[in-house]
Amino acid sequence: MKKLALILVLLLVFATPAAAQGSVALTFDDGPSKVTTQIMAALEDVDGRGTFFVLGNRCADYPKILRRMVRRGHEIGGHSWGHARLTGLGSAALAQDIARTTQAIEQHSGHAPTLLRPPFGAINQQLRNQADVPIIHWSVDTHDWQFCDQLCPRRDASQCAREVDKLVNDVLENLQDGDIILMHDIFDFTQQAALRLIEKLHEGGWQMVTVSELFAQRGITLQPGEVYYHARTV
Repeated sequence: MKKLALILVLLLVFATPAAAQGSVALTFDDGPSKVTTQIMAALEDVDGRGTFFVLGNRCADYPKILRRMVRRGHEIGGHSWGHARLTGLGSAALAQDIARTTQAIEQHSGHAPTLLRPPFGAINQQLRNQADVPIIHWSVDTHDWQFCDQLCPRRDASQCAREVDKLVNDVLENLQDGDIILMHDIFDFTQQAALRLIEKLHEGGWQMVTVSELFAQRGITLQPGEVYYHARTV
C-alpha cells in the first residue's frame, strides 16, 4: 500500500503542469493584413487569443480575416477609419470617424467592435465623452514598428533575428500578470517577433487572452469612455 501511495504521489507531481505565470493580452494595431492570419494561427496553436484594433478603411479588403477573428474567438476593436489623430478632430468629425469605422467592422466581420484604441494612444476628454465603448491603451510597448522594413530596409537575416530576440527578451524581462502588450500586425518583422513571443509566452506558462477576457478574469466590467492601461492587481 505504501508503495502504491508513493507511486500515486509521484504521478501527481510529474503529471501536474507548472503553475501559470498569469494572463496577458496581446494586441495588434493598424491591420488587418496578410500578416494577421499567421499571428492568429500561432495564437490558436497554443489555445491563445488576441485583440486586433483594425482600421475601418482596411476592412473591405480583408473580410475573411475579420470573420475568422470572430469565428476563432479573437476580439476586434476600432482604431479609427484611417489612423487620424482623433484628438485633433472636432466633435462632428470625431463622431463620423467612430461611426464609419464601427459600420465597416460590423459589415465585414458580422460583429460591431467592442473596444477602441485611438491612434498614437492620443486621448482627450472629448474622445472619452463620445466613445461608446471602452478605450484601451497599453502597459507594454514593443516598439516593433521601429524595426519594420520601411525603416530598416538593408538588414540581413542575422540582424533581423537579433532584433527579434531583443524585442522578445525586453518584453519578457518585466512582464507582469495583467499586462496589455502593443504590437502592429502590418509588418513582416512583427510577424516574426509575434510568433517568437507567443512561443516564449506559452513556454513560460503565460495565458494569452483577449482584452475583455483579461479584465473579466479579475471581475472588472469595462465601461464606455473609460481608459484602461492594464489589468494588473498590484
